[in-house]
Amino acid sequence: MNEKIIAILPAYNQEKNIFELVQKVKKYASGVIVVPDGSVDNTAQIAAKSGAIMPALLNKRGKGNAVIRGIELSKSLSPDIILLMDSDGQHDPNEIPRIIAPIIEGEADMVIGSRFLGVLKTSNINKIGNYLLNMLHFLLTFKWVTDVESGYRAFKAEKLYNLKLTASRYEIESDALLEAIDKKLRIKEVPVSIVKEEKGITLLDGLKIGKFIVYKKLNSILK
Repeated sequence: MNEKIIAILPAYNQEKNIFELVQKVKKYASGVIVVPDGSVDNTAQIAAKSGAIMPALLNKRGKGNAVIRGIELSKSLSPDIILLMDSDGQHDPNEIPRIIAPIIEGEADMVIGSRFLGVLKTSNINKIGNYLLNMLHFLLTFKWVTDVESGYRAFKAEKLYNLKLTASRYEIESDALLEAIDKKLRIKEVPVSIVKEEKGITLLDGLKIGKFIVYKKLNSILK
């Protein structure tokens, strides 16, 4: 495998997880970018000790902002593949080869690690919320995706850099997917397992994501 892989980990107060996570991800990636989004604990210091690359520290601006800043920083590293994953320990780094395989094999430009095709430990309410967002996304795009909000993803770098991402918070996953569909990227899902129980986003966050999906799709139609 000769592809250069850069992993991007947005992180907020993850001092307990970040060192071990970076070490595990480095087994599969050429470099790891950690974006400590306004963390008030020692996330930044510990990430630095782990060998992670970091942008300048800023006040908390949201997950989407952290992901976008990580993507911008990755451009200077000239990667072939960009891997996105959460930093709270719920994503298993040992599944990275499965997620990047469709890109390496030339089958996809974007790969989503689907919790619903694999194993997901979360509340029934959260599962229902995710399903409703999946349905909303389908009604607007006519493309069925089993896990619209999965944060475990891989992209062909040059394709990702052409997406116009604007979401500053949890809407970033929907933002990237809608952009990928609009740009006609080849999208594939693979099963992943959540290695610890996931709390999920709040009802308010879910409503905000739904609103974002509707407005972004309508704006693209009206252009």
